[in-house]
Amino acid sequence: MKKNNNTLGTAAALLIAAMALLGGCTGQNSRSGIEVIDLYRYEDGGVLTDAMLDSLATETKVIELVADGDLTIPANPIKVKFAGNVTGSDGPAQDSGSGKTGGRIEDRIYVLDNPTVREYRLLAFDGNGRLIRQIGAMGRGPGEYLGISDFATAPDGSVWIEDAVANNLIHYGKDLRHICTVPTSYDADCMEFLEDGNLIVNLSHWNPDLIRIAVTDTLFGEENRRTVIRYNYEPNPYVHYGSGQLNKVREGWLHNYPPFGDVYLFNSRDGELKQHCFLDFGPDKITPEDVLEVGDGNDDMKLIQSIDDHIFLLKIANLSDDYVIGRMNDKKYDTDFIADRKNRIIYKSKPGSLSRIIGQSGEWTISLVTPDTDEAHYRLILRKFQ
Repeated sequence: MKKNNNTLGTAAALLIAAMALLGGCTGQNSRSGIEVIDLYRYEDGGVLTDAMLDSLATETKVIELVADGDLTIPANPIKVKFAGNVTGSDGPAQDSGSGKTGGRIEDRIYVLDNPTVREYRLLAFDGNGRLIRQIGAMGRGPGEYLGISDFATAPDGSVWIEDAVANNLIHYGKDLRHICTVPTSYDADCMEFLEDGNLIVNLSHWNPDLIRIAVTDTLFGEENRRTVIRYNYEPNPYVHYGSGQLNKVREGWLHNYPPFGDVYLFNSRDGELKQHCFLDFGPDKITPEDVLEVGDGNDDMKLIQSIDDHIFLLKIANLSDDYVIGRMNDKKYDTDFIADRKNRIIYKSKPGSLSRIIGQSGEWTISLVTPDTDEAHYRLILRKFQ
């Protein structure tokens, strides 16, 4: 596979122009118009806890995910998204969530659940965290799927599921009933709807044309696909460190693709690139050369060693002038982190914490809390930061 140098050169020129106009991701450590945020030089602020996150947040809400007493639903949430107006209880993270209305956030809560290795289900909850129903089911029939790579909610309230196993895009109406199934010609890690009704899509790194982010319609066809950025390195199609992410922030859609520290911001209206930053984890960061050295994926020890020896970005939740918030692999341990950019201090959670940052929805950073007893429910903690 060869890089498209003309496309990359054009992208670099656009990045330089964009960074000159936008202030959120510019700084002293810039190279080629891309700001480098040197997290490895930040002072270690100690252990990041829910109490510390609450103290840094300007507002906190808690939502319990409840399915009429069935504590097996959800069983293992791996992705959470909001649509509309969600309510929750006001208060710190240690509150249990009383069902009180805590102000409008969104309308429905969608949870991608992964009960077993090969089992997926998409669950719809109302704004108070009460289960509405499961959307579709595993299978080969109408409205069914063999797997769920991602899902997205359209401006009209309908839901779309990407099934990369069967190469289908499945459409459900606002009533969560199946409408149609559309065949797809390429794999995507994640997708979201733009304000203009098109989809912004993160293509999986094993697709042959090196397109990373594209804008397309709901037919998912190549003829109506517009390339926004390409992979700026030679991917190893045999190695997977984690899925690409798209998180909704106030300024647009924030994107990263593990294991590298590049973070992109795209316009929420039409998907155009707005900003590009690089989170630098210093000498322990993973490089494209490290990934290529893993080989064809047949040597598991090489992959495990590459994870154990490096620090890399798993998920970016939010990036502002004040904070960088996300989740990282810290030499084989997955931890949440929040970096105070003004004071140059970074806080990291303990490995194995019951609470983990799972995403972002507008102003709200979302943490998922795993039940600590057989009688407890999964909880979502929503926090606003400056």
